[in-house]
Amino acid sequence: MHAYSDADHGSDPTDRKYVTGFCIFFGDSLISWKSKKQSIVSQSSIEAEYCAMASTTKEIVWLRWLLADMGISFSHPTHMYCDNQSSIQIAHNSVFHERTKQIEIDCHLTHHHLKHGTIALPFVPSSLQIADFFTKMHSISRFHLLVGKLSMLVAAAS
Repeated sequence: MHAYSDADHGSDPTDRKYVTGFCIFFGDSLISWKSKKQSIVSQSSIEAEYCAMASTTKEIVWLRWLLADMGISFSHPTHMYCDNQSSIQIAHNSVFHERTKQIEIDCHLTHHHLKHGTIALPFVPSSLQIADFFTKMHSISRFHLLVGKLSMLVAAAS
């Protein structure tokens, strides 16, 4: 199982609220995804990305529990790909420095599961961030690229 987590910080010009999104794969199959406009304005892109990671972590933990209940166990952490290196650093060291002051306490769930080996946080460049599909507007070519990566089909217009 592997996941992609992303956020779009303050992109809505009317209220500057951020959007989080994730997609989770079991092998090559997309099994869970979510996109959500948050109800608050984040202070930084790091905060937005870290909260997206927390949301993704919650889903990973739930899916691992569900699959374990079905007899499928995991001997390795689930890789959650993130394109924000500062958020990854904060997850590794939750006492990073004053930039973490604005992050809500429940977002430290990511740090807990990283520390206990439930997840791993490899960096992925933004150009390969599949969860962008759920958080941003795209050109037609980028849209088709991401749809293909998600193993989805685009319905032909009639």
